[in-house]
Amino acid sequence: MLPPHALLFSVEGTKLKTVEDLKYLTRIFFNDGTLDKVINARTLKASQALGRLRMLVLRKLNIRYCTKIKAYHDIVFISLLYGCETLTRYKGHLRQL
Repeated sequence: MLPPHALLFSVEGTKLKTVEDLKYLTRIFFNDGTLDKVINARTLKASQALGRLRMLVLRKLNIRYCTKIKAYHDIVFISLLYGCETLTRYKGHLRQL
């Protein structure tokens, strides 16, 4: 549902539709401007990465512990925080992350 003050744009006579969210490269932008949905999306991505990592690496007995920690940091932690340096974060958001 569009707010009554939504801007309508057109390009060469074709009206562009307004969307609730937009995924551009690896970032999701939401039209309400809050970070809650962005943080939830990043948390979901990190959770999915952890599930795949658990199946492929963490349960293997022939892989050293330090290698598992490095893989966790490089895959899960980075997928959680990717792009967050450009966000304006508040204490509540930092706790969530």
